[in-house]
Amino acid sequence: MRRGFLWFGSVALLTGCSGLTAGPEVAVTTPVPVSRDSAYTRAHRGLIAESFTFDVLDSTGGRLTATRFPSANAQMGSAAACRVKLALDVTGSPTEAEIETNSRWISAEPMLDKAPTICEQERQDVLSRVAMVIAPPPPQ
Repeated sequence: MRRGFLWFGSVALLTGCSGLTAGPEVAVTTPVPVSRDSAYTRAHRGLIAESFTFDVLDSTGGRLTATRFPSANAQMGSAAACRVKLALDVTGSPTEAEIETNSRWISAEPMLDKAPTICEQERQDVLSRVAMVIAPPPPQ
């Protein structure tokens, strides 16, 4: 549970001296009907498509840790001003995988009144788009 300590430490650091506030950590485990290697590759591809910056890329251990930072011209109070931090652990076999996702939103303190609504929705939307890359719906 070393990651839990890192999350707690990053929240303390964020709120202590940076002017940022973090939302609650949300953990979800999702089964994926592809191999562990394919699930890792798809997750990596989905995070690249969402413009995430990677902190950890460990294909052997199946770990991805990344942050999506706001763009330089994002207006305060908009969803584009929210950061999304996540950690993915991919486990499984050659026939099916399981992805454990831990995520949270981070916002600037001036946005604190709007952040729980706007940033939480942005976090959910980003994860939904990444999930569509990992396990796309069957063709119709």
